[in-house]
Amino acid sequence: MSDRGRAELAAANRESNKTVRRLWLVAAIQAIVARPVFLVGGAAVDLHTGSYRPTDVDIVGVVTTEEMADLLLAGFTDLAGRHLRWDYSDGSMELIEFPDTVLDGHFEQVRLGDDVVVNVISVESLVVDRIHQATDGSLVTYEEAVRLVAAVAHRVDWEAVAADLEGRPEAVYLRSMEWAYKILTASGREDLGTNHFAR
Repeated sequence: MSDRGRAELAAANRESNKTVRRLWLVAAIQAIVARPVFLVGGAAVDLHTGSYRPTDVDIVGVVTTEEMADLLLAGFTDLAGRHLRWDYSDGSMELIEFPDTVLDGHFEQVRLGDDVVVNVISVESLVVDRIHQATDGSLVTYEEAVRLVAAVAHRVDWEAVAADLEGRPEAVYLRSMEWAYKILTASGREDLGTNHFAR
């Protein structure tokens, strides 16, 4: 095995905080593939809120077939397709999925060490993503969006969220604006819904 990612995997194995442990795992994957990757999905919600239990770690970025082989050599287990498993030294494990190659939105960086930085979907882009998911009409995605918004409303740039939604195709925009208003109202922030999303 190459030394790329070895220090980050060791740090993940030593870390007791599950949220930080996942960040070290993303840092290891980034080191092994030798290009930026981005933490998205439920693990990003957990990082931004501290109150979510992700079922897997979703990572967006280009990971070639050769790099997937490098990840297997580093100790990851192939679960078919673009899914892997990492078994920590304490017996727990993490499921990893690579749902896309391009980040839809913006990112911020979390510093884990002097020279270790992990890219994470920004809170604004995560809110936009969860609003879009909530438009499917299922109670689960709606409730997840409400919980996220309730937890982060105080630190979100709502002008940026509204601008992102307004930049989408018209049908997506209209439905997303309606759902953004509903979600903000349900999370107790009707003021933000009225100011930014009532059309």
